[in-house]
Amino acid sequence: MSTPPPHLTASELRLWEAYRRGERLDLGAGVAADDDPRNGAVWGGDRVIRASVLARLLLQPPEPEPGHTTALRITGALVTGRLELGGGRLDAYISWTRCRFEKPITLNVASTVTILAHECVIPALYGRNLRVDGDLSLTCCVVPSGIRILDARIDNDLRIDDCVVGPGEYDRAVFGNGLQVGADASFNRSVLTGQVSLHGARFGGPLLFPGARIERPGALALDLGRISVEHSLFITAGFSVVGSIRLNDARTGGAIVLSGGVACANPDEELTLWRAVANGFHLALSAPALGRIVLNGASVGILTDTPHTWPPRGNLEIAELTYTTRRAASPATVSDRIDWVERGTADYAPQPYDQLAGVYRAAGEDEDARSVLLAKQRRRRDTLGVPGRLWGHVQDVAIGYGYRPARALGWLIALVAVGTAVFAADRPAPLKADEAPHWNPFWYTLDLLLPVVTLGQDSAWKPTGPTQWLAYTLILLGWVLAGAAAAGATRVLNRA
Repeated sequence: MSTPPPHLTASELRLWEAYRRGERLDLGAGVAADDDPRNGAVWGGDRVIRASVLARLLLQPPEPEPGHTTALRITGALVTGRLELGGGRLDAYISWTRCRFEKPITLNVASTVTILAHECVIPALYGRNLRVDGDLSLTCCVVPSGIRILDARIDNDLRIDDCVVGPGEYDRAVFGNGLQVGADASFNRSVLTGQVSLHGARFGGPLLFPGARIERPGALALDLGRISVEHSLFITAGFSVVGSIRLNDARTGGAIVLSGGVACANPDEELTLWRAVANGFHLALSAPALGRIVLNGASVGILTDTPHTWPPRGNLEIAELTYTTRRAASPATVSDRIDWVERGTADYAPQPYDQLAGVYRAAGEDEDARSVLLAKQRRRRDTLGVPGRLWGHVQDVAIGYGYRPARALGWLIALVAVGTAVFAADRPAPLKADEAPHWNPFWYTLDLLLPVVTLGQDSAWKPTGPTQWLAYTLILLGWVLAGAAAAGATRVLNRA
């Protein structure tokens, strides 16, 4: 069928013929300010295209002119009435540029090739269970009442770039739960007022939010729970999220990157990655987080951060978080990392310390690994009873719980020096004058300090007065050092 239906206006008749040739119909006035539908300029009747005519072209299309393929390409149209395409098969390429739609577009359960909208005003877009063989692209558009594309399937790219999208039903700006995108999905530089919900969505390429602004104060703003992304998730380049971000049970083949923007900036906001799995997690916000960040049970491969990004103690949770490599986007010391662990564990738990120490050890940074394990023992000490805490302090002072072995040698040298000096000045009398070995204050002091090995000195001499008390003190300290060293060695060997 190639004959146009009766009662078409002149503009609609031109569109009918342009459709058959696959050509673009431009109804604009040629003045940029007047042709931008977002400026609210009053458009004349020559721009009007009835939605029913568009539906007729797409659902009951005329035959193409010989040598042409059909396509709906239109610029500068004012579309009146509601465009209802639900359940239809739309075989033509669709491109709307600088068009203004008076009412929402309905594409529920429809199937089409490609839909492109550029610099359009669309009150709302409904596309539940929509099937698109190519791209669904909205660029520089205004959509005041939201985009609903839950359970839609887009075989190539989804683009919602440089758009202004307002809240629709249930305060959602974009409702895309269960969405499937074969390639890239992007929300570059869009302003999205209301929740962006992509729960359970699947993406064959990267998921991109560079420069996006998502605003839903005091509530969940970005729901990416249970998403599957074959490549990486990028929330970067001056982005801003006012409200909470949820990435629970998310899976990405690449990294999850939140960098160069603002998120979790208010105490009532959250960033949660419960059980998320990614090859990397990069967190480098432009301002410190004040809300809660929850990484419990996540596995993130390479963990990259800036130390100032993390929230204060009580607002960070890292229980059972695992990673293979730790990198810093800005300088970070082992003290910064230990502080991070302590901020992320309200109560003592060994796993975060062991995880961090293991990463340091794998990188060949054994000294830093020992510092982490020493901090772990000090934190554990606070959970013990009084005897355990006292013994812990002794081990800490003596040998750093086995992670500072040079400390024991230092104590030994100091005690030997003191004993040698005192006993050289105040030589004890021999127990048996005819059997006493040659007097040597150094070996005598060392014999007192060694609790098991005997050098034959301590039993041959009899100190009295103050030197007797010094001898007893050296014997006691020798046993304390030996016990602390044994406990520390056992701990270190067990770790090894």
